[in-house]
Amino acid sequence: MKTKTRWLILTGALVILMVAGYLLMGRDIPVTIDGQTSMMHTRALTVAQALGGIGIKLTSDDQVDPPANSWLSGVKTITLDRSRTLTIWVDPNGARVNVNTPAKTARAALALLGINPTAEDGLKLNGSSIQLDDPLPEGVSLLLQYTPAQQIQLTQNGEQKVIHSTAATLGQALWQNGIHLTGGDLLSSPFTQPLTAALDVSLTSAIPLTISVDGKTIQTSSAAPTVGAALAANGISLQNLDYSTPAESSPLPQDGKIQVVRVKFVVLDQQKVTPYTTEYTTDTSLAAGEKEVTRTGQNGISNVRVLVRYENNVEVSRETEAEEVIQIAINEQVSSNSQASVNANATQTSTTGAIGTIDTGSGTLSYYYSLSVHATSYSPCRSGGSSCSNLTASGTQVTKGVLAVTPAWYKILKGYNIYIPGYGIGTVEDTGGGISGQYWIDLGYSDSDWVTWSKFVTVYFLTPTPANFSGSLP
Repeated sequence: MKTKTRWLILTGALVILMVAGYLLMGRDIPVTIDGQTSMMHTRALTVAQALGGIGIKLTSDDQVDPPANSWLSGVKTITLDRSRTLTIWVDPNGARVNVNTPAKTARAALALLGINPTAEDGLKLNGSSIQLDDPLPEGVSLLLQYTPAQQIQLTQNGEQKVIHSTAATLGQALWQNGIHLTGGDLLSSPFTQPLTAALDVSLTSAIPLTISVDGKTIQTSSAAPTVGAALAANGISLQNLDYSTPAESSPLPQDGKIQVVRVKFVVLDQQKVTPYTTEYTTDTSLAAGEKEVTRTGQNGISNVRVLVRYENNVEVSRETEAEEVIQIAINEQVSSNSQASVNANATQTSTTGAIGTIDTGSGTLSYYYSLSVHATSYSPCRSGGSSCSNLTASGTQVTKGVLAVTPAWYKILKGYNIYIPGYGIGTVEDTGGGISGQYWIDLGYSDSDWVTWSKFVTVYFLTPTPANFSGSLP
């Protein structure tokens, strides 16, 4: 026991002598503080005492190697990474967290908050962009802003792709990824949609359109699914019977051309005149060519309601809705000794070979037949066609004295003369379409002396009688 006690006393004394010698002598140790290395001369016993000797007071967040309580006798170098206050701003909510850390990179600092950043994420230090592994500068006033990139599942014109962005809105994210939208493009989410979470978005690119409407041509573009949707997007509405070509429900046309047709109906009340006809009877007690009106004719009058359809202000159809008779037509009755009687609504009779006469400005004329017809007039440039025509069916020139009749009459009367009161004597040399349901004759003129005709008149078929005249006309 005495021997052991003696040994402990001797050992303690030796240690005291060694420490006293160390303190008296001191030593030089390399020290790296926050990346900067220098030589430190110290007589301290521990790492903490050595750092304290140069004015550095360690905190619990500092990183020192070897540990602060290590004996300095066995230490060859000291490394110290001092902690500083780092404010980490985490988007999208803008939460701010203050941490004391000696972390040297943004990646290491974010790891303290359990954040595992990616290369697409956004980083700013004191307002300037940095990379994840860029060294953080020394200092105690650092603001690290972290914006995680959001994933956008984009279906563009049927093709799918995935993009990432730290932009504030969907529109900015598309722009940053080289996707530039036009006014007519169709985006399934708003352009201003905040980018705070993953999105699934579809984008349909617009095609150019030319819309003809209300006398104007509109150049625009649209990605609408139908013609009607494209029209509505451009403030064009189809009302009542309006329609479009292609139809509203059709997809947009490949050539981009859309025509809007405005439809309207106008109701017209018109008066219709039904001309009376002349009924002839033979009265042999009268002198040849003498006539006697036994009943005066009266035209019929009807009120006709007509529905007129217009498309883009152009009339396309008319339809009679109703007709009200105001005055009934009364046929005129005439007795004559012409040896021929004509009733437009009854069987015609004639006694061939009986000749009558009529006094005219051209003298007394002999006729074999008389008839009430609807007389009209024409000239080379007023023949109902789109161009002027100066030749008759007989090959002669259209001028005054030329008469046109229906083809059926022309076969019987070609080259024969007819006297028309108010016109004179004319020769049948031309044909025309006639007027349905009426006896008709067209009075020829030249363009310079043309006079309009449209009335019923009794005409006289002058002798000689055509060989194929049967006593009546078809």
